[in-house]
Amino acid sequence: MIRSIFLSVLVVSALLPIRVQIASMQSDFPSVSVLLPANISSETVQISYFLIGPFGGYGDYTKQRRGLQSYEIPAAVEGKAAREIRMIVYASGCEIETFVFPLTEGSRVRQKFECKRAATVHLVGQIVPTELATKNNAELVVNYMAYWAHEFFGIMDGRVTEFQLATVSPDSRGAFQVELPYFAADIADSSSQQRAGFRLTLRDSKTWNPIADSLEPQDTDLQLEVPNLAIRSHYPNGLKFTARTLGPD
Repeated sequence: MIRSIFLSVLVVSALLPIRVQIASMQSDFPSVSVLLPANISSETVQISYFLIGPFGGYGDYTKQRRGLQSYEIPAAVEGKAAREIRMIVYASGCEIETFVFPLTEGSRVRQKFECKRAATVHLVGQIVPTELATKNNAELVVNYMAYWAHEFFGIMDGRVTEFQLATVSPDSRGAFQVELPYFAADIADSSSQQRAGFRLTLRDSKTWNPIADSLEPQDTDLQLEVPNLAIRSHYPNGLKFTARTLGPD
């Protein structure tokens, strides 16, 4: 019994320097923390980021979690430290903020996110055909599509950065009302319809399985080249949205 305990102590002692060494190696990698205001719930914060380094480029989103005072992003990929990080930060009800930081090995960047309240627009619409919006526990999801993020991240193509803004259940006529934020830069920049847009989709509220994709406004003045809703500071009531049913893969 004593011999067994002695051997266990030896094993633990042998492993300890390795663990300390690994922890030391990890501490050499840069990290970036986004500090949140006390009045912002962390689960409402969405962060899209892009790392640049000897590995090339790597983009991802932070996982939304409750009860946090900050989000920490490890700025390394496959054991290689990033040289730069670019972030887009959105919190419910706030203006979108962007940040760019050069990094060195061991960098510990701490950046405060200050919530500047975004203006809002009231969207009243109806989904047609009505049957599509009233079956399978249909739920309308509105996402902000940041087409401008490609240029900000310095990439030519790839998945469009998007943030979920709101969810709402249509009534028995397929009608809905939703309050949406709109961002100052999108209203000010009228030179390109493709800077950003609202993407409306339908899903099953219980399973989150998609029902219809890219609900397009019938008003051609509010259509983008892709089937999204153009961002405006005001919309006429009763806009109709045509649902394009998802087909088989």
